[in-house]
Amino acid sequence: GSYQGATGASECTDADPGHFATTGSTQQTACAKGSYAATGGLSECAQCEGGTYQNDTGATGCRACEKGSYCEPGASRPLPCEGGSYSDKTDLSAASQCAPADPGYIAARGATEQTACGEGSFASGTRNEVCELCVEGSYQGAT
Repeated sequence: GSYQGATGASECTDADPGHFATTGSTQQTACAKGSYAATGGLSECAQCEGGTYQNDTGATGCRACEKGSYCEPGASRPLPCEGGSYSDKTDLSAASQCAPADPGYIAARGATEQTACGEGSFASGTRNEVCELCVEGSYQGAT
């Protein structure tokens, strides 16, 4: 958790918050994206927990994930929910936690809510990304 870059020194310097230093270090190293060091004097950085991310180096904490996305442990950026699923939450840690679009609704990739299919179209089953048009000889008049 400390380093020394000068010769003839009588003590070492603690690594700053957002940085770490291993045994025998001559300089501190910034924490990588997806990790952080909340305090100084650490020998390693902690990985961001699931549901959070960090896109900067030298961070002292992690950011909440974004709506329409999920953040796996150690994430350096949010990943969008797959097409046919959505989320209005900021703490998801896996794609499987994104909610599936209900029958009659669709959700684009990275959606924060599901959208109802309009008149003349439908979506059967769950996890639909697009509404289908009613075929000739059939109709759908309610949304």
